[in-house]
Amino acid sequence: MKAIYVLVFLFSNLLNYSSIYAQQGDTSCKVTLKELTGNYTGDCKNGLANGKGDAKGLYHYTGSFKDGVPNGAGAYYYSDSVYYSGNFQDGIKEGKGEMHYVRKAMADSIIKGYWSGGEFTGKKYTTYNFTTTEQFDLTDITPSNGSGNTVTIEIGTTSGSPNGEPTGSGGVVLKLNNIISPAGCILKTVSRYESSFKSYVTLELVGFPCKLFGTLSDSQTFELELIKAANWKVRFFKNK
Repeated sequence: MKAIYVLVFLFSNLLNYSSIYAQQGDTSCKVTLKELTGNYTGDCKNGLANGKGDAKGLYHYTGSFKDGVPNGAGAYYYSDSVYYSGNFQDGIKEGKGEMHYVRKAMADSIIKGYWSGGEFTGKKYTTYNFTTTEQFDLTDITPSNGSGNTVTIEIGTTSGSPNGEPTGSGGVVLKLNNIISPAGCILKTVSRYESSFKSYVTLELVGFPCKLFGTLSDSQTFELELIKAANWKVRFFKNK
């Protein structure tokens, strides 16, 4: 009986070892970020790096992956003396982190703060920039928690008319007459809706950061720069 238990134990460990070896040696498990393409060891799903892993190419990254790119917490080594430790999304720095510059016989020079769209934003996590000539009573600009590539711009009032003209009750409904991107990051209009109290448009975007310039039905304008890759919801409201 003991011999059977021993055989089962050895066989189980052999399977575990074979599984680990196959995972680490499986060249079909890809890292899609070209700077990290070369050697990968770690978790894999559907042929892509997913979960905890280590990738070495032109640069070296160790940490969390999703769909072949760094996503979540990790450390990205640009050289033996420069590395970033912090959060990633879609293969770029996104969120809180630290940039380390290693110095011999001295403490590391460290830049601490927040990054968005791969760019350092300082001590505040800044995911968008917004300016407008219109005086809104409410402005709400919110990204989704995860990644995405759309923006929905909604404009509402308590009462008004769909053409943006004042009504007898003093209300006005604003519409988005035109929106452009100088950098060409608008791919297409997904949907559009207008009523007596609200109008909205949903756009599919090519990439981030994305700068948008909008003109409203009362000729007022706004400028919106979306830095973080997300599905964005933008709400403007006027109570008049």
